Amino acid sequence: MLIAPSVLPAELLYATRTLVESHLAGCNALWQAAFDSSATLLDVHVKAARAQLAAANSASNQLLFVRDPQDLLDIAARQGQQAFDRAQRYGRQMAGVASHAHERLGELGKDIAGSSRHNPIE
Repeated sequence: MLIAPSVLPAELLYATRTLVESHLAGCNALWQAAFDSSATLLDVHVKAARAQLAAANSASNQLLFVRDPQDLLDIAARQGQQAFDRAQRYGRQMAGVASHAHERLGELGKDIAGSSRHNPIE
């Protein structure tokens, strides 16, 4: 079977362009998902830092008015529990970000892998 020489370059050009556009779209989607995850991660870090600074400010203000050792122990216990709660909340938020990023990147990977199996000439 002979293929007409004028048809082959046009089909090859179309197939190549389709393949390159598909790969670029996939890469763009992966980069966007990674960027979105990074932005969320940065937001979690900033909120945690602000909460830590507010807690430190609150603790220092409370320490200014300590009159006896029992007050100091109460403040230390309260601040310790609040720090533990903040650490747990931070851990849950980080796990949520990681889970969402893993899910999104996995979906995109499957989409990209599925689209690359198709023959653009068909």
